[in-house]
Amino acid sequence: MSIKKIYLDYASTTPIAEEVKTDIKSVLDNDLFGNPSSLDHEYGSLVNELIESSRTDVAKLINADGDEIIWTSGATEANNLALMGFAEFKMKDRPLRIASSFIEHKSVIEPLMELKQKGHSVEFIAPNHDGYIDPDVISTTLDNGVDLLSCMHINNEVGSTNDIALIGSLCRDKGTVFHVDAAQSNGKLSLDVRENNIDLMSLSAHKVYGPKGVGALFVNHETVGRLKPLIFGGGQERGMRPGTLATHQIVGMASAFRLAKSSMQKDHIHLSKCRELFLESIKDIEGLKINGDPKNAYPGIISLCFPDLNADSLIFAMDDLAVSKGSACATDSDEPSHVLKSMGLSQAEINGTIRISFGRKTLHQDIERASSSVRAASEHLRLVSGETL
Repeated sequence: MSIKKIYLDYASTTPIAEEVKTDIKSVLDNDLFGNPSSLDHEYGSLVNELIESSRTDVAKLINADGDEIIWTSGATEANNLALMGFAEFKMKDRPLRIASSFIEHKSVIEPLMELKQKGHSVEFIAPNHDGYIDPDVISTTLDNGVDLLSCMHINNEVGSTNDIALIGSLCRDKGTVFHVDAAQSNGKLSLDVRENNIDLMSLSAHKVYGPKGVGALFVNHETVGRLKPLIFGGGQERGMRPGTLATHQIVGMASAFRLAKSSMQKDHIHLSKCRELFLESIKDIEGLKINGDPKNAYPGIISLCFPDLNADSLIFAMDDLAVSKGSACATDSDEPSHVLKSMGLSQAEINGTIRISFGRKTLHQDIERASSSVRAASEHLRLVSGETL
């Protein structure tokens, strides 16, 4: 199937890189179908070697040890395992005190709400108007005694970036376990779990040109060690995530992470140029504002706000572009974006926000067409509504 639209929704998912496809195909074509837990014969042992070498490759990207990587079905499961698994394993004679923020992905917020229902104390920190968490506010929160802090690195809706190194240092000083949702940043920004004092970190493959259906959770063996599993019925993944592993997907994730490690700097330069060109070409569009702080944002994500227009109408009018209103995991809900709401945007501003996100395959001519399309769509909608600014 051939789709003619220009794809500008890389924050939602990325196309599988050709190198990754080749590595996945190699697994499927070479009869590497054995169960990696069946070590009594070569079918199982050969696949187990692939799984373990892939584990090492993923670990290298974040300066972890291979045995600290737990395979999951994706970052959503990794977030759930990190939060629910930590709370269930660590709770002994008292409920835990947990802190997070209102800008988190639903796969963090909803497990925390479930833990609150179970009696744990959960506090959500409000971000500043640019969409990231003020470290001073975190420091004050930690002073009150916090067992676990969870926050994302790059926000998936506006691209705001939290200072993970500083937050990790604050957590380590206070003895607080630090969980990072790195689904949007792994392979895009440099992450070092040792230098950044990270105890738990959720990783995704499909956000970085790997396959869907696979992810991982980093579990620091020195500071956390064990988690209670979410599912039961096997001893795989050190008993923390039972189930037969999907070899071809895991090999694909490792391939994507190796590629990301080698191309991270080049990718960042390319995305920064895309952002610069796009913002320059749309800067004079009437009524347009950019959500977030342009100086503290990942270059691949831009949140555009037209307070006098409707996002659904804008997207429909830009029929040559594949863009979104925000998080792909919230498209089935009519509720306004909890991220934009927590940043203090009005209902009109939330309703008029769309997200543009660039990737490796974004061309400069795509930027030109996209800016022209945004301009034409906004002018057309104002014309048909009889409104001008």
